[in-house]
Amino acid sequence: MDLFSCLSPFVFCSFASGSSGNCYYVGKQDEGLLVDAGVNAKQIVTGLVKNDLSMKNIKAILITHDHIDHVKGLEVLTKNTPVPIYAHSDCLQGLAEGNATKKIDSELFHEIEPMQPFEICGITIEAFPVMHDGRGAVGYHFNYEGHTLTIATDIGMLDKVVKEQIRKADNLVIEANYDVEMLEKGSYPYILKQRIAGPFGHLSNEESARFVAEVYHSGMKNIMLCHLSENNNTPERAMQCLYQQFHKKHVRPDVNTSIFPLPRHKSTGFVYL
Repeated sequence: MDLFSCLSPFVFCSFASGSSGNCYYVGKQDEGLLVDAGVNAKQIVTGLVKNDLSMKNIKAILITHDHIDHVKGLEVLTKNTPVPIYAHSDCLQGLAEGNATKKIDSELFHEIEPMQPFEICGITIEAFPVMHDGRGAVGYHFNYEGHTLTIATDIGMLDKVVKEQIRKADNLVIEANYDVEMLEKGSYPYILKQRIAGPFGHLSNEESARFVAEVYHSGMKNIMLCHLSENNNTPERAMQCLYQQFHKKHVRPDVNTSIFPLPRHKSTGFVYL
């Protein structure tokens, strides 16, 4: 990471990323947003404290969709500290009906429209629709003083809209959920394998890597692989697949581009965007 990256006023931190829970911080070093709250509230608060933050610094929680690994800690988190919750209307309906989220005060709900930018903490945010079987599933693109980040997770296929949102980002969090061979040979029931690999499921290492290699440019600061499956992937396989695609497309990543998988249960600390 170069000196200028370290001086960036815009930061990202992953508290958990994987099929058992997802939660990210996006913002400044003194205030910002959470994207998803799919682990228990204590883990999220602990992650914030490690970065000299608390829930008082969180101005909003953005939800990608209503699956439990993205909303598990939301009820307890917002009960202790009421924070506005932003999501697609279908997702909000799912939260209102979900066993783990139905007790959340609906006064905290704020409906967002895909492709309609809005601003929180001086950060311009644009939600975009993704192909996934969660209710109101979206990804998010962020822009703060010219520093850009796209979070594209839980995606069955990379359609035109998602590709456009990824192309305009200098920092990327992109799903690399499963290794095809591990999924095919694994113990999951056939119907679950079909769901994961289908157009409303998840991105494989190869699908993700092929597109990242296609859109890579030397101005990209961080490429972070997210939502790796515990049973059908490994960080090593995901990274190997990405570098194989780089080699295949004759791409040589710049020395100032950081490329790494997000850990399943540990905080990354601040990543400067």
